[in-house]
Amino acid sequence: MAEASPKKIPGCLAVILTSRREIILQLRDEKPGIGWPGYWSLPGGGQEPGEAPIDTILREIKEETGIVPDAIEEAVVTPYDPLKTPPHVFLGTWDGEESELVLGEGQALRLVPLAQLPEKMPPHVRHYILQLTSDGS
Repeated sequence: MAEASPKKIPGCLAVILTSRREIILQLRDEKPGIGWPGYWSLPGGGQEPGEAPIDTILREIKEETGIVPDAIEEAVVTPYDPLKTPPHVFLGTWDGEESELVLGEGQALRLVPLAQLPEKMPPHVRHYILQLTSDGS
């Protein structure tokens, strides 16, 4: 008899903004087997056993960008796909410069103006960014 597959734990994503209305984006690797290879995305990843979502996102941000946000908290989001559990999405601030980012994973890290989000971005990532940064303008 086959065992039931374990319930998938939602991942964590970080929307980190500067006071200049820039967001930290990561260009994902082109490796086979990863989700959205070669697309711009947010820092983040999966929880390790026993790890709280806030600890996951702080670890992932440090591993992938080399920074510690000035402030960060989990945001309430509307799921991109109402049939799936959304990731834990965090909204944070950091007022450093692009030269301070340390690429720990992926092909590139950039501070991108919110008004100039790249086209090549997973739709769910764009959904969460726009949801958390919309100011009605």
